[in-house]
Amino acid sequence: MKRASLFLALLIAAATVLSAQEGPAAFDTREWDFGAIREADGPVRHGFQVFNSSPRAFRLERAIPGCSCISAVLPKGEIGPGESAVVEVVFTPAGAAGTVQRSVEIYASGGRSLGMLHIKADVMPADRSIQERYPVVLADGLYASRAGISFGYLERGKETGKAFFVANASDKPMQVEVAGVAGTPFRVVCPPTLESGGEARVEVWCATPSDPTLFATFRASLRLTPKGGKALREIPLSGLCLTAAPESDRAPRLRTGPLKLSKGFLSHTPSGTLEISNDGPTDLVLHQIELPQGLSCPAFRREMRIGPGESVKLDIRGTAPADSRVTLFSNDPLRPAKEILIQTI
Repeated sequence: MKRASLFLALLIAAATVLSAQEGPAAFDTREWDFGAIREADGPVRHGFQVFNSSPRAFRLERAIPGCSCISAVLPKGEIGPGESAVVEVVFTPAGAAGTVQRSVEIYASGGRSLGMLHIKADVMPADRSIQERYPVVLADGLYASRAGISFGYLERGKETGKAFFVANASDKPMQVEVAGVAGTPFRVVCPPTLESGGEARVEVWCATPSDPTLFATFRASLRLTPKGGKALREIPLSGLCLTAAPESDRAPRLRTGPLKLSKGFLSHTPSGTLEISNDGPTDLVLHQIELPQGLSCPAFRREMRIGPGESVKLDIRGTAPADSRVTLFSNDPLRPAKEILIQTI
């Protein structure tokens, strides 16, 4: 009993410290490393403790995972003042290999984001055929363990690396050629030759400038092929270059409506309005708005400020490619880069 009381007291004290940074809901931690796990052993789980330090009860309503391999089991019912509950995050390593990092975003009642929970694992693939363990076909005989590489938020002035694996499923040795990253912040370290049935680690590195005024999404399409061969699939690479603001109960909170583009009665150029609101107690600063090619936002100026409780409406004009998005870079610490899907009607 004494041990349980001591644990509860420590949890309340930790949550009180965190609540000064995050508001009424505090997690004991936002990151968990499962360490070395085996794909064959199936899903792994970790419980993140969430504490309510506010005078009002709230409910956890939904979790938005970063990919289909991660999910979150939310507590049922309300979490009362001074109470705690557990958010169980489940990671399924099927098809994964090497170091894997995944995230899930938690939302409370009223649509309020409580931020991201992150997990990490070093996955040992199951002993299966090459085609089963490497499901992504890059070219004839060349397979990969992953279909894309997302770096997430990149630290300025540093080079960050991620890795995946490739395999030669042909009956002959293969010389591997790398293309698609020239002139981008990415560089690729790949073995020049793969023996028949051979498997190898491929490293992708992204170097970010130290310029504090640069807010941008870095993108490239990596092509790996046998010498003289044709690429059947590209591996998209992406990363967000930004400066994330520290979390605080005084931080701004960005909220947006949908962006719908439509043609007017007298105009053939689609246009729409993007409404951006600040639900926090301090100024929201829009560092940059990243638009896909073909769109423009004439009224936007860098470092645009939106006061507490205020909103701005920005006109967006032009023709957007299918499934394209607008990215907002701001000083909201929970979502310093927010993507908004463009709907053309």
